[in-house]
Amino acid sequence: MTRLHDTLIVGAGLAGSILAYRLTLAGRNVLLVSDPSIPSASRVAAGLINPVTGQRLVLQGGIEELLASAQRTYHDIEARFGINILHEREMLRVFRSGKEKEIWENRIRDSTYHPYIDCKLHDDPCINMNHGAFLQHHTGYLDTNTMLDALHQWFREQKILIEAPLLYGDVTIEAENIQWQGVQADRIIFCEGWRSQKNPWFDWLPFQPVKGEILTLSTDSTIPAQMINRGKWLLPINKETFKLGATYERNELNETPTEDAERELLDAMEDIFLTRPAVRVTDHMAGVRPGTKDKQPFVGLHPEHLQLGIFNGFGSKGSLLIPWHAEQFTCYLIDGTPLPEQADIRRWHGQSPG
Repeated sequence: MTRLHDTLIVGAGLAGSILAYRLTLAGRNVLLVSDPSIPSASRVAAGLINPVTGQRLVLQGGIEELLASAQRTYHDIEARFGINILHEREMLRVFRSGKEKEIWENRIRDSTYHPYIDCKLHDDPCINMNHGAFLQHHTGYLDTNTMLDALHQWFREQKILIEAPLLYGDVTIEAENIQWQGVQADRIIFCEGWRSQKNPWFDWLPFQPVKGEILTLSTDSTIPAQMINRGKWLLPINKETFKLGATYERNELNETPTEDAERELLDAMEDIFLTRPAVRVTDHMAGVRPGTKDKQPFVGLHPEHLQLGIFNGFGSKGSLLIPWHAEQFTCYLIDGTPLPEQADIRRWHGQSPG
């Protein structure tokens, strides 16, 4: 018997799960397909939310709308499932050079940065800050695993989650819908992370995936309560546990942790503290971020097959970017509201991905 759905979503990481949640709340008949044998970068990610990033301290475009949507979405999920997933926490940004301090001095002259970065230097006797440091505001992290566990359990209860592989060759594109394994849907949306670069319908999009590795460490030493960023970041989970990340590797794209990355991260920790705390590595994970050539997401429907769509390419900023883009994509799919130009995949149609 053929099962009829509005939308078939492939991939149940952060992007696919939030899109499925948003469409379901909007009354759409959704089916979510996830292959449990494929590692998810969302399960590895620390879920950092940071409006001002990079060595040049660049403020994320549209940050007010993005933050409002993220808070709205995550607080709604917290209330619905009785969980605590959004942790607001200041970030101590430590300068690694005089040049970085000069950039900060220029930024604090711009009033648009004032809600997000402190205009005075910060001091901490435990931290190596030869060039100084300042506090960043409206930062924090999302407990992605707790959220995904809650959403997936809800999807199972709603009978809209299938845990199985989806092979491209099993998808049949018809005039006004798609067919897959006895499922008929008006459209199929791929949320496969970096593996979408092998998707035969979207391999023309210029993905630039980057492998990242993260350590979880325990310590008996006293560690600061705020997040710290000095090239690498340190994220306290509680008084005894923190995460340390992340590496960037563009050539070896896999989910295998490496000794080289562990050494790189532990060396970076030594650069953060004046006196290195005694630590134990309790976990070491690797994932591949679905980065893009122009650092903007890939959202929209295939230019020739409107039954096929993609919601992907959020890189290392998924916790901040995905909720707002899921809202916009939901409005587009239901009402035809135009997509944000910077995210619409039509910007790449007809261009070489090279």
